Amino acid sequence: MQTPTIYYLVRRLSIVPVCIQSIILMRDSEVRRAFHETVLKLAHAADDTIVVDELGLKNGIVRADIAVLNGKMIGYEIKTERDTLKRLPAQILAYSEVFDQVFIITSSNHIKRVEAMVPKWWGIFEIVEESECQFSFSCYRKAGKNLSQNTYTLAQLLWKAEALEVVNKFVQSEVTRSASKKEIYKIISSGCPASELSNIVMGYLKKRDNWRVNRSSPL
Repeated sequence: MQTPTIYYLVRRLSIVPVCIQSIILMRDSEVRRAFHETVLKLAHAADDTIVVDELGLKNGIVRADIAVLNGKMIGYEIKTERDTLKRLPAQILAYSEVFDQVFIITSSNHIKRVEAMVPKWWGIFEIVEESECQFSFSCYRKAGKNLSQNTYTLAQLLWKAEALEVVNKFVQSEVTRSASKKEIYKIISSGCPASELSNIVMGYLKKRDNWRVNRSSPL
């Protein structure tokens, strides 16, 4: 069975010839690994922080390349020089509906277009290739706070059992297990302000057992 990372990348590149897919896959994985081992090194070492690759947003329609969950939810999108920016508008919308902060990690050939496309509160890291397959990252722009989170999209991060618990515990609305996820998400989104729901959802994500996380060290 393929890992979530490989599945996402292969699906995204399915129309590209196999030889080119392999080159792009390798490039993306090398940049991702370098980012984990440098910028996110302290996050991996912190006991109260969860680092997740390929976090599904909007029921999996969009996947966040990396999500860091500590006192806030931070999303990271990677665009190497071999990526296109065709999917970026949809990714901007999804990330902006969920995360407290967002960074895009991109190369010099994209950075001006990316800067013009992403919201002003998004941070930007520039990929710097020190040598072959060796990368560092320069903070081109710091991230601000997201003031436009969407409560329905936040609720979609919850599994159904978790969503039912949130409804009964925090919204104080009696909902049976026969209710659809969509119905439950609507009740949560109308009953919780975004700032409160973000913390609630993050708490549930961090409590999950055997989830796609590495609590101790980078990849």
